[in-house]
Amino acid sequence: MTGRILVVDGVPTARYSLKARLSAACYDVSAAATADEALRMARMLSPQIVILGANLTDMDAPQLCRALRQLPHGDELAVLVAARPGDRLAALQAGATALIEPVGDDLTLLARIRGLMRHDDGPVEVAYGLAESAAGFQHADDRPRAVFVAESPAIALAWRHALQDHVGFSIAVRDADRALAEAASGRSADLYLIAADIAQPGDGLRLLSELRSRPGSRAAAFVMVLRGDRTDMAPVALDLGAGDVLSWDLASIDKAPEAAVRLQAQLGLKHEADRRRRETRRNMQWAMTDPLTGLYNRRHALPRLTELTQLARDRAEDLAVMLLDLDRFKLVNDVHGHAAGDAVLVETARRMALTLPADALLARIGGEEFLIALPGHGTRAARHMADELRQAIMRQPIALPDSAMQPRLTITASVGVMVAPGGSLQQGSPDCDMLLAHADRALLNAKALGRNRIVMAAPVLAA
Repeated sequence: MTGRILVVDGVPTARYSLKARLSAACYDVSAAATADEALRMARMLSPQIVILGANLTDMDAPQLCRALRQLPHGDELAVLVAARPGDRLAALQAGATALIEPVGDDLTLLARIRGLMRHDDGPVEVAYGLAESAAGFQHADDRPRAVFVAESPAIALAWRHALQDHVGFSIAVRDADRALAEAASGRSADLYLIAADIAQPGDGLRLLSELRSRPGSRAAAFVMVLRGDRTDMAPVALDLGAGDVLSWDLASIDKAPEAAVRLQAQLGLKHEADRRRRETRRNMQWAMTDPLTGLYNRRHALPRLTELTQLARDRAEDLAVMLLDLDRFKLVNDVHGHAAGDAVLVETARRMALTLPADALLARIGGEEFLIALPGHGTRAARHMADELRQAIMRQPIALPDSAMQPRLTITASVGVMVAPGGSLQQGSPDCDMLLAHADRALLNAKALGRNRIVMAAPVLAA
């Protein structure tokens, strides 16, 4: 089963017919006849989607929408409503995710369900490199930004004129080429309203597909506008990533308020998805990083070093692995206190991050021990970088907390370096653990020779 759905309808034939059709599409479907039963089952089953049929008996659709939203985690439910004409706007204002036709085609309904399931399971990407936060959409205006694309500017301007007083976002009118160019240059909109037919039939669907494929715009909300004779395109639009479809007469006096609420609902879904992505990314980042320094931790660094070793092997590229240890760090804690020790670690991490190239791996793997991996660095380049790190750490004394009472400390570091030449990293050559072992032995030698120095490990070649 690919998703849990709750169907609510007071007419048994309608309820069981829809349940059977959705079950045939491999969804886990439950059915409720009344609002009380629906609320009880929603609490017990935690469905991803609730579908309210057109034949509710003990509570109308807007009332049941509000009740569902008040459940624990009710704001995470997707609620589809087969609302009667007089209830459509009220259902949307009460929290309906989308409207469906009381007697609609299964292709459109299933496409809408697939879209909601994809929305619920969207991927989160965390980039490798030095630990850093990801940026989102940024607009000079604090309001969200929408872009309208129609077959002519006049039509898009008419949409804007009809909707702008009903929505809380700014609206820009663009042609397809400019909308795509802006997205490619990092000026994406939060929401796109696109006509399915622009210069040619189906152009809007192609634009939707292009925007959904671009990193800068794929997280936007998308709504397609279909002519009355092109409703067969609705399933295609929803499968391509549109969150909703509107009719061509959306700017009419009786349709504009509903269209505005539906656009706001899509923007709300986009913002909720953004929030979940940020939260997931933050949790992943916390699992991968050292909370004191913000550098990657051992749990992340060792698997990543294995990947870098394999990449160097595949590309016949040099790989330098360093272990750096702060000299006599225990004395800092013993004499000046742990707050001083923390300040030294944080400042050391900052200086190293500023010194290293962007593709370096930098991690804190022990109390005062750091791991550095440098793709493409041979012996000479690795030694030079190790000395740059050593100099960056000791060049300027580090200020301690309450510096008026305590001196600034000059900190030194010892570095052990192991370089695996590109030609040596063949099958059967030293693996990640062996590279670390040689770097560690070189670090011990640096300590034994008096500290504040670099020791290069002898290269180990494949047998």
